[in-house]
Amino acid sequence: MKISSAPPRQLHGNSRNNQYTMRLTRRMWKSRQAYYFLVPIFVFLALFKYEPFIIAFIKSLYEWNGANVNQFVGLDNFYRMLSDPSFLTSLKNVVFLTIGALLANITLPLIAAVMVYHLKSKEVAHVVRVLFILPLVVPGIVVIRIWSTIYEQGGALNQLLKLVGLGEYTHAWLGEQGTALGSLIFYNFPWIGGIFFLLYMAGLMAIPGDLFEAGSMDGMTRWSRFWRLELPMLKSQIKLVVMLTVISQIQNFELPLILTNGGPGDASLTPALHLYNRAFTHNELGYASAIGVVLFLVILLLTVINNKFLKATESRD
Repeated sequence: MKISSAPPRQLHGNSRNNQYTMRLTRRMWKSRQAYYFLVPIFVFLALFKYEPFIIAFIKSLYEWNGANVNQFVGLDNFYRMLSDPSFLTSLKNVVFLTIGALLANITLPLIAAVMVYHLKSKEVAHVVRVLFILPLVVPGIVVIRIWSTIYEQGGALNQLLKLVGLGEYTHAWLGEQGTALGSLIFYNFPWIGGIFFLLYMAGLMAIPGDLFEAGSMDGMTRWSRFWRLELPMLKSQIKLVVMLTVISQIQNFELPLILTNGGPGDASLTPALHLYNRAFTHNELGYASAIGVVLFLVILLLTVINNKFLKATESRD
């Protein structure tokens, strides 16, 4: 008679694993119809997201005008970016735009959300939340057009400066090199309403009420409660705000296109707008594809750094 060399416990464990796998397979097979609904989603993702990126990556290695020129040039498009003054200026501009947007989106919407969350009157808090979220339903191009009229020579900003006796500080805000980029940064002041306020408010509402009661029993002031309780519990929301802000600024296209068209000169040019100009104004689609690939890699790198940095902070806490 043959004696198995495997220990009885191991055989029993393998048998249980096999039974679990069989049950899981049967369950998935029974619910296979639910997975069929995912097929169209992945098909559309492949057609409209993954395939264009793959094509752009391939065409970044070509001198391509979208029609009769399609010559392989290797990494020449990427080397060209290193000596393209407009592209380098656009990178500098987007750094300033991103820093300004981060300072605005991390602080003011957070302060507004904390103040609204701790309003004693629930009815008033509900009305204020609606007013802060209302900008989400307004099309972005409408808001940009409104700010375009504000920045005009005879617009509301210059009229306000004259009204308070500061007429010497009036400018053609979008037409001067010294003020064009700052006007883009100042756009949508005071930067409170919208998606970031909603994210912070959702994070505050997810904090268990027991923590606030324990803090009040320990004699926490409002300031210490914010720094020791609310802010640490909102780290996930802050990480998301940072990621969304960085991505939106690197992809910033409509704002400079409508307000300044990147001018005067390259004073307010962004990489996304430079990509658009190279592709659709100069028909340099291969070079534009290379710019798109670089922007994708930059966004990917900054996202990884953001995740690593905040995970390290959370582990220290």
